[in-house]
Amino acid sequence: MTIPDLTLPGGESAVVIAGDWHGSIRWAQAVFPFLRRAVPDVRTVLHVGDFGIWPERPGQGYLQTVEYWARTANVDRVLVTPGNHEDWALLDARFAAAPGELVQLTERVFVAPRGFRFTIAGIEFTSFGGAASLDRADRTPLRDWWPTEIPTEADVARAIAGGPTEVLLTHETVDGGAALVEQVLRSNPLGWSAEELAYSALSRGRVTEVHRALHARILAHGHLHLKDERHFGDGQRIFSLGSDGSAGNLALLTLPDLRWSWLGDPRAWRR
Repeated sequence: MTIPDLTLPGGESAVVIAGDWHGSIRWAQAVFPFLRRAVPDVRTVLHVGDFGIWPERPGQGYLQTVEYWARTANVDRVLVTPGNHEDWALLDARFAAAPGELVQLTERVFVAPRGFRFTIAGIEFTSFGGAASLDRADRTPLRDWWPTEIPTEADVARAIAGGPTEVLLTHETVDGGAALVEQVLRSNPLGWSAEELAYSALSRGRVTEVHRALHARILAHGHLHLKDERHFGDGQRIFSLGSDGSAGNLALLTLPDLRWSWLGDPRAWRR
């Protein structure tokens, strides 16, 4: 299988990695002007999910907002690894219509199916989206929660069959990840039920299996809205990104050396 080279014409030396945005128009309006000033040469944003792919009118307004502000910032594309809080009914239908391909939502916004591989500047990325909604009990099945939000065993097998990768993009967390993430899962500050925790563990276990099999030099994920990182003796690194309105929502990944730099608060430049 040929892995598509998505390097934009003229080449790319860095990409921005972004955590959860939750369909926040206000946050999108802050992020792109910030990127234009802080990292003006970046043309690709890789988003790790809970982006804001929703069917209702506010969701569509959000996509149009992202499209507009990305254009003004000279960002050519936002490539989304979907999270749990996306419209999976819409995504499932679009992925089924074009198996193994990126789904284009607007001129600049694309969504990757699970296991989608691509290269930018000679670095191989693998996108493996989805996660368990720990608030599943508060949601309505097939309206704002879908069973396909978590990866299947077949998804895991397909991703592993592709062999090692250099950067793994997920929404779900992994076992043995960053310390703050592990602490939250252990301490359960929001009082998640045993059933919700078991559901999360199932999803997390499958993503962990992919992470361990692919031996990625970098894993970037969102989901629990925590900025943290973990470094391993063999050089592997895990980065957990914060959500909209919080610290650590954006980072710069330089290519091809894979140097990670946290970016500041998008709202600060306005002050």
